Amino acid sequence: MASPKDRASQPPSRPPITSHHSNSVPSTPYQQPRDIRFHSRSPSPNRAIASQSPRSALTDSIGAQRSAQVVCKFETGAEIRKRRIPYVEGGNEELGPPKKEPKKFLEPDEHHKLSGDMRELYDRLLPSQESEDRKKQLLRKLERILNEEWPGQDIRVHVFGSSGNDLSSSDSDVDICITTPLKKLESMHAIATLLHKNGMHKVVCRASAKVPIVKCWDPELKLAADLNVNNTLALENTRMIKTYVHLDPRVRQVAKIIKHWTKRRVLNDAAFGGTISSYTWICMVINFLQKREPPILPSLQKMAASSKGNEHPKPTDFTDDPEKLKGFGNANKETPAELLFHFFRHYGYEFEYSKYVVSIREGRPVSRKEKGWDPSNYQDKEARNRLCVEEPFTINRNLGNSADDYAWSGIHQEIRRAFDLLADGAQLETCCEQFVFPREEKPIFQRPAPKPKPTLTRSASQSGRPNNEPGAGKAPRRESQSI
Repeated sequence: MASPKDRASQPPSRPPITSHHSNSVPSTPYQQPRDIRFHSRSPSPNRAIASQSPRSALTDSIGAQRSAQVVCKFETGAEIRKRRIPYVEGGNEELGPPKKEPKKFLEPDEHHKLSGDMRELYDRLLPSQESEDRKKQLLRKLERILNEEWPGQDIRVHVFGSSGNDLSSSDSDVDICITTPLKKLESMHAIATLLHKNGMHKVVCRASAKVPIVKCWDPELKLAADLNVNNTLALENTRMIKTYVHLDPRVRQVAKIIKHWTKRRVLNDAAFGGTISSYTWICMVINFLQKREPPILPSLQKMAASSKGNEHPKPTDFTDDPEKLKGFGNANKETPAELLFHFFRHYGYEFEYSKYVVSIREGRPVSRKEKGWDPSNYQDKEARNRLCVEEPFTINRNLGNSADDYAWSGIHQEIRRAFDLLADGAQLETCCEQFVFPREEKPIFQRPAPKPKPTLTRSASQSGRPNNEPGAGKAPRRESQSI
């Protein structure tokens, strides 16, 4: 230990270094940090957020809102299917006239064969009584389930489409429309959950579709169903098509066989396959029968307008009085075989798609110019398609807009193929032969061929020569050694 004499002989200690740090941070034990917190006179309404940064507080509040939203586990996006008519070079060109005039009539033996084949096929396509009973059970079951879940909401269940217009088969899906004043069901999420809770399988909710639907499978009744809510226009449309179907027995037979042909040839997928819907094909069948000489079918909408004396009737008005319509097409003596033959001839070779519109509302040839769908009218998107089929109720909508130029060219070729087969020996079975998509070849990886090795040359700096010396930048030639 140093003595007082030694301590006195030591030089004085250096003064302490004054800190230049901010006063908010203590530099010495004698300094205190400044309190820069804001003390509110009233407590914060949200103590949890007070200790967070503004960004994290905002993120948490948004997350809380998202977690409060109802998420439907059955919802899915649009179904992806393969396009029926591929995009190929020149595939968008309009088909030209035939090289020779198409056959005008069936030979007697061809007519006899086609008639017999059509009767046999039609009998097979008719739904069995057992399948019709199961569809009725499904309707009662769904109506009971819905009303038990939401009592007092006047929930009704109806069929529409082919299930309601008598053009369905035993294996057809059941199209169902639910009518109710309960608007929350229109989002379809609650219905999807309820169906799953009550034992339905394969429940899929497509709430973002143009017409929101729920698809399901009833394992007990072995039926697939598509359900929508309050699509009442489809119910009226179904009722009108059903009236046309029952006006003449030939209508149902011809329509069902053409519908079967479109299904086998995969020409009825407007939503995903790029072709046209079954409903569009039925409109084409009805308009064809309206234009026969003499006509087999009238225009129910025109008859409704004339009977009421209304010059500006509603598009949804149509006549369904069986007494007024009874025997309308009796003057036409054509057989179902002749009508099927001429249907394909009419739309394969006779109908001028660049000039006319298919319209069952008018029941006569309607020019595209009269309709306002002339190809030169680029402002109207409905006029841009080769095929123009007027929706009878929503008359500014073209049902043919699902088929672009490539698709319609392929569909037109299929119509001509069907006619050629019927004209050559009445080959109905070959005409309705199942279309099979060509097999896609998967690309096989191949190792690329080896490339030649690059030739390397020495630069001037590497060879030790100045740049201006002859031969600079080139490798020195090796002299041969003498032996």
